[in-house]
Amino acid sequence: MPVSSASTPIGTCRGNRAVAGLFLAALGGSGCSGVTTPAAPAEHAMAAHPIGSHSAGRMEDKGYIDGWFDGSDVQLHYTKSYFCAEPPSSGADSNCEIGAPSEVSPRPGHIPTIYAIAAAGIQPDPSTVACLAGTPCLNHPAMIDASRVGGPASASPPSHSHIIDKRGGGWFHTVNIRVFNLAAWNQIAEAKTLAKVRELQGGNPAVGVPGVISADTPTNIYFFIAGWR
Repeated sequence: MPVSSASTPIGTCRGNRAVAGLFLAALGGSGCSGVTTPAAPAEHAMAAHPIGSHSAGRMEDKGYIDGWFDGSDVQLHYTKSYFCAEPPSSGADSNCEIGAPSEVSPRPGHIPTIYAIAAAGIQPDPSTVACLAGTPCLNHPAMIDASRVGGPASASPPSHSHIIDKRGGGWFHTVNIRVFNLAAWNQIAEAKTLAKVRELQGGNPAVGVPGVISADTPTNIYFFIAGWR
């Protein structure tokens, strides 16, 4: 999986280009800044990052990506590459999969959740998008297997934003939620809360509302967020 090695000065990661390449899957975004060396667990390094991908032993960018927390804008400080490991099976070189839960995690114990709110078949206002489709992604996979949710087996991620419902730092496990309706997207972008997402899901995150918003969808994707500001 080719990943750009270019980096830019440390700063905020917010896209400002036209939305393109939307798929029914989560995660992807704009590039950010600086360099640091990640410390992915050695026992899973090859499974999580196969040869040619964002490998655990290379220098990684670090920088900020926009997020939403409890009605407010926050900036999430990404300092390590993503972690995706098989199983479950993935058609993408990154080993990242949407639609099946992870079986291998980057560390033992409970891991908090980050919600990837993905624009599926809609073009939201770029000012409401943390990571635009078609742009380099800070410490994220360039390709994801979305075949379990009706997309390609290896696809560039669509535009998306992030919701975190608890403060903390370290590894976060991604839950994918696809939004099919622009009015629903705008409501989420205005509220900036997981509570609004749950309301739009009809109070049932296991089902969602057809044509509006998906159910909570499992993935095997983990991100390392060192802190917030």
